[in-house]
Amino acid sequence: MSWIVNATLLLAGIACFIALNLIGSYVAKDGVLHEPFALIPIGYLLSFAGILGTLWRIALNFLQERSH
Repeated sequence: MSWIVNATLLLAGIACFIALNLIGSYVAKDGVLHEPFALIPIGYLLSFAGILGTLWRIALNFLQERSH
């Protein structure tokens, strides 16, 4: 089950970066930058959580195999 959660977190992080590039950003006539900035930290957090979870699962599997 945790592999599915980790893969979902990682894919959601990647999807945030893809959405950021697809949405794009622009400067309005009054000089205000319009961009979906929230996708950047959310993408990093989701990707980091997915990578950490995967590394944690690999470490637990390694320790369980080693103890037998």
